[in-house]
Amino acid sequence: MINQFKYSPKNSLPNLVNISAKSPSNIALVKYWGKKKIQIPTNPSISFTLKNCLTETSIELKKSNKFSIQLFVEGKEKASFLPKIEQFLERIKAYCPFIFDYSLTINTYNTFPHSSGIASSASAFSCLSMCIMEFENYLSGCSKDFQYQKASFLSRLGSGSASRSIYGPMAIWGENEII
Repeated sequence: MINQFKYSPKNSLPNLVNISAKSPSNIALVKYWGKKKIQIPTNPSISFTLKNCLTETSIELKKSNKFSIQLFVEGKEKASFLPKIEQFLERIKAYCPFIFDYSLTINTYNTFPHSSGIASSASAFSCLSMCIMEFENYLSGCSKDFQYQKASFLSRLGSGSASRSIYGPMAIWGENEII
């Protein structure tokens, strides 16, 4: 089961936490041709991570009675990207409910141009997932192996190919007969 961390009561959560992570984009050599329910690929894909094409994200989490998100991309507030972030967070709520006890300020930027054909959504969601897992690690002391495994699982719920950005330099996403 991917949900190893036991959720603590609100009063045991820290009032303010700053976390950050970096994650590369990836390029598929073998592409997937569609997805099943909740981001499961219909066929396996193989990719290489692009170590110089990174997304860097920092999140300030302030304990709050009302969940909210502020998103800054390249230093500018981007409310237009919030629906996709909110959808992602709703999808991971069962696995990371502690996030919803906070007000989030997310700052993110890429070392490569947005909308340039390099999968910025893959690196963005893998990076956001790594940040969330850094916070879970802070709360629970989970192992690095578990942290990466769960980050890969979570990132897929934002962008299917994001799970390939967690591991590198080469990754396979989807079931196959070999592994």
